[in-house]
Amino acid sequence: MSKKEFSDFQKDALIELANIGSGNAATALSQLIGKNIKLSVPSINFIPVVKITENAKNKNEIVAAVYLRIYGEITAKALIIFPKEKIFPILDLVMKRKTRETKELGENEQSALKEIGNIIVSAYLNAIAKFIGLNSVPSVPALAIDMIEAIFQTISSEIAEIDEEALLIENDMIEETSQISTTLIIIPDKDAMIKIMDALDATIKGS
Repeated sequence: MSKKEFSDFQKDALIELANIGSGNAATALSQLIGKNIKLSVPSINFIPVVKITENAKNKNEIVAAVYLRIYGEITAKALIIFPKEKIFPILDLVMKRKTRETKELGENEQSALKEIGNIIVSAYLNAIAKFIGLNSVPSVPALAIDMIEAIFQTISSEIAEIDEEALLIENDMIEETSQISTTLIIIPDKDAMIKIMDALDATIKGS
């Protein structure tokens, strides 16, 4: 990422952006599941890309990770991470099954997890588009079940294309019978974060 520091106004704008994205995601997931879903106020941090695995909540556990590339006015990589013990409860909700009915990750279950990841990332991209006018779209999602470090190594071949820091957004997806921690990692391509910061400045000045 650029050495340019975020101003207090930019930080506040990023927090507001994350809150809007979180609200968008909650609405979309509620419509998908047919139940009221809430997402807690997101925790936002910037971390060096090389320390992503150290800072992740579930660094020593098997996780399900949905991976998407982001194309358009902002280019980046995105990972949605779900802890292993919550994968089946999530699928029970999405696939409208009884609690603990899902026992394996078949093709339909994997497609459902990918759809959740796509919904969450798209919600944040829509928030960015509406808030600062930068339009981007996600790729077809891919799914991996593994340790976070192993998953991140699978995209390390693209390391030369990405910035020095990643945006880490953590929150809880809350439904009346469950609370599921989710982590969204956005890894901007080079200069993408500068473009976002410039757009934030323009939005702030125009408000």
